[in-house]
Amino acid sequence: MLGRDFVPVSFGDSMRISGEIVFAGYGISAEEYGYDDYKGLEVADKIVLVLGHEPRETDPKSPFDGVELTLHGHDNTKAINARYRGARAILIVQDPANHPEGSDLPAVAAAQVDDLGIAALRITRDQARRLLAPGKKDLAGLQREIDEKLSPQSFPLAGDSAVIELDVTRVRKEVRNVVALLPGSDPRLAGETVILGAHYDHLGFGGRSSMAPQLTGQIHNGADDNASGTAGLIELAAAFAADPGPRRRAYLFIAFAAEELGLNGSAYYVKNPARPIEKAVAMLNMDMIGRVRGNAITVGGVGTSPQFRELVARAATEAGLELKTSQSGYGSSDHSSFYSKNVPVLFFFSGLHADYHRPSDDWEKINAEGATRVLGMVAAIAARLNGADERPAFTKVAEPAGGGQLRGGSGYGAYFGSIPDMSDEVKGVRFADVRPGSPAAKAGLRAGDVMVQFAGREIRNLEDFTYMLRTHKPGETVEVTVLRDGKPLATRVTLEVRR
Repeated sequence: MLGRDFVPVSFGDSMRISGEIVFAGYGISAEEYGYDDYKGLEVADKIVLVLGHEPRETDPKSPFDGVELTLHGHDNTKAINARYRGARAILIVQDPANHPEGSDLPAVAAAQVDDLGIAALRITRDQARRLLAPGKKDLAGLQREIDEKLSPQSFPLAGDSAVIELDVTRVRKEVRNVVALLPGSDPRLAGETVILGAHYDHLGFGGRSSMAPQLTGQIHNGADDNASGTAGLIELAAAFAADPGPRRRAYLFIAFAAEELGLNGSAYYVKNPARPIEKAVAMLNMDMIGRVRGNAITVGGVGTSPQFRELVARAATEAGLELKTSQSGYGSSDHSSFYSKNVPVLFFFSGLHADYHRPSDDWEKINAEGATRVLGMVAAIAARLNGADERPAFTKVAEPAGGGQLRGGSGYGAYFGSIPDMSDEVKGVRFADVRPGSPAAKAGLRAGDVMVQFAGREIRNLEDFTYMLRTHKPGETVEVTVLRDGKPLATRVTLEVRR
């Protein structure tokens, strides 16, 4: 029964699947750690049973990055790994040694279910024990043996098979950006816009983007990410609206939806702007400004206009903040969408912390005084941009390999250099942009291309592409197929080191 015996992790269309069952340890293939649960195991056309998370999860000395869960421990990674090995379905069970108490299953309401090209279910430990019982195998004992030896204990379940029937109804929900305008009054400049933005969504009950997937079902409030930026946006809108001084250009305040799903709100806006995007003077993005430590603020995008370095340094000094900067206009937040449209951008960010994408990112940890100083800095920059005689020039930054990730980047895998367009529902990965000088750019790939194959493997979505980058090394040359204007185009890309 759904919610009692299992919950879905992934699905395709409605389907009926049957096959023999194979136990595949943790379902992990991690060459960098010298570990592969599938070594010598044939799983084509079979149903794979695996443990959740990863070996020695609570051991600070674990080769799997200590107690921090790597991407190998995520359900989606396990599902894609099984799919590429030919499995028909994957059953994931909560590992008993590290999680002896509590519910076996995440809350159904928290589950955002993806189409990963394979049926993937979280099942209860009671269900897993029933599958293992005929072979006199013990789930906890198997896990202990794997963890102690750090070697696979995979095997087919003699005589065991399963039938999975999925009846799928897809529900599409509409979410909204919230936009407010303060018009300008200068006859020459009123058509230009200074944009201030912050995303107002977070993770709800957790799920696929949570850094604590074992806590799926607990509310992730996102006080810093990004209630801090959203509150700052509201405060700045109120302050500028109350200011009786001259306003040469318009201010546009945008609270973006669906940033955590892939910058969807900002990607939609730049394709459907309320005011002409070519008239956007700059975009100032506030994302996680509530945890200022050591009086320091990091500002990304200072290389996107030659005027920005001096402008930002002056405002930081006036606000009493120690300034750290990054040149790139890219990054895992909404300013990237504007930078890809040749708009100068600045990204205000107080830094990552141990509560990022966890239920513990809550209000009592917010440094309100520090956030207020950041708002003073943003307000000063916005006001000077609004009142300047000339708009700042745009500069395309020469990107270092893997550059531009100020928050939320995994740093896993080789460097390719594309910027995915998450707003389009396509089979494959559409590129919103390609970083200049990157492996993708050197291979002739460009914005608008849709990747459909990588190294001979089908690419259905960004999860597939991310998985493939983690399984290939810098220096490897791989064949990539994209659709350009609807026609397939094959090229070879030499991957580089991510720095």
